[in-house]
Amino acid sequence: MKPIRFEAADTDDYTQIGEGLTRIARATGRLETGHDVGKYALRHDDGCAVCGTAVEAGDAFFLDPETGDLRCVDHGPAPPEQ
Repeated sequence: MKPIRFEAADTDDYTQIGEGLTRIARATGRLETGHDVGKYALRHDDGCAVCGTAVEAGDAFFLDPETGDLRCVDHGPAPPEQ
């Protein structure tokens, strides 16, 4: 499965997700429920798995649904060729 791109983190530690992503978030150990940002939240407080850069509010980031690793934009997948 391809990494999932999130366009903008809601806070420095969490991003609200919809029900469609809860299974992936739970499987990767990143799901929190009843959180301040929304009913379902994805935890990303550990930063990029490659460089350790923190994901801050407003930053885009990637989640690898197979490993649970987060990646910053610089270490996410290459954009598709056009």
